[in-house]
Amino acid sequence: MSGGRGARSANGGTSLRDDLIVLSRAIHAAPELAYQERQAVANIASLLRRHGHAVELPHGGLETAFRARVGPKGPSVALLAEYDALPEIGHACGHNLIAMSNVGAFLLAAQRAKDLEVGIELIGTPAEESGGGKIDLIDAGAFKQSVAVLSSHPGGNTWEFGRSSLGIVGRLVRFHGLASHAAYSPHKGKNALTAAIRLFLAVDGWRQHLPADTRIHGIITKGGAASNIIPDLAECDFGLRAADLAVLEEMDATFRRMAEGAAMQTGTTVEIDDKMRLYAPVKPNPRIDALLREEFGRRKIPVEQGGLTLASTDFGNVSQVAPADYIGFPVSTESISGHSHVMREASATDLAHTNAMLTAEMLASVAVRIATDESIRASLA
Repeated sequence: MSGGRGARSANGGTSLRDDLIVLSRAIHAAPELAYQERQAVANIASLLRRHGHAVELPHGGLETAFRARVGPKGPSVALLAEYDALPEIGHACGHNLIAMSNVGAFLLAAQRAKDLEVGIELIGTPAEESGGGKIDLIDAGAFKQSVAVLSSHPGGNTWEFGRSSLGIVGRLVRFHGLASHAAYSPHKGKNALTAAIRLFLAVDGWRQHLPADTRIHGIITKGGAASNIIPDLAECDFGLRAADLAVLEEMDATFRRMAEGAAMQTGTTVEIDDKMRLYAPVKPNPRIDALLREEFGRRKIPVEQGGLTLASTDFGNVSQVAPADYIGFPVSTESISGHSHVMREASATDLAHTNAMLTAEMLASVAVRIATDESIRASLA
């Protein structure tokens, strides 16, 4: 799909590329947290309507989710936009660029609406950084008729596609004991901090038996108020990650047993709260991989295919219920870390916008190919 750079906007005098850069800069300049992305969604909806597209807002029971569609009713290819920011640091994950590239892909693909055999949808998905908006949309049935799902993510200095990811689940563990004076009556206390320490020791011993593509990380967030008082409350914050969904689910079950065991050993009780919902590993679709490879080859863009990213995303949950893949695109000429001040600044540069627009063109091309070729759709399952 070409025409992004020169395609005319509904504003008459500006190009579609210009409109999309304005959108990206507006989102970047006004970061909004999970489920609160009202201004970002309003800006996107306004742009879509100026281009003649109806916008379903809210969508899937979420105030800041939306949907726009072209082509026949029924099955569809979905393009997913994100637009939530991080606390304090703003758009240090470049979600303004994810919005730009997927809105752009939809508007480019819409130029082929009369040729489509299935629909093409743009779905706005809130709360990727925390909350799992895509999980809410899955539960609401938003992807039941998706024949393919496409998206993008910025970062670093390389083009990528077909990458899997670590899934993650977050657990907040609270041990409840019995306070007592540590000198006068230690025998009357039940030390919640001791239970937390035993959980950490159990986890440390467990790591040697886990696959290499797993991670466990945790901190003690509460452990007592004074050294002469036996703590009656200790709180731990843990994240568990794995590249395989079944392994992650088994890790979660084992971790719960370890926490219960630590409580049993110390005479305390334990609560385990779901700090964050399970983000499943990304499972890239091999046929979509092949289509993306052709797009990069046609443009002679050096690209890395496959591999594992150690980050986690609720796009993984979507990839478990529908054929899915995404393009990773560079925002810098150097390797940079996500969720950093450097990444935040890089997400508003000319290079980032140029590559987001190129990503939009490739996503649009793949979406149209899937939506106009039954043999491709049949090969996705």
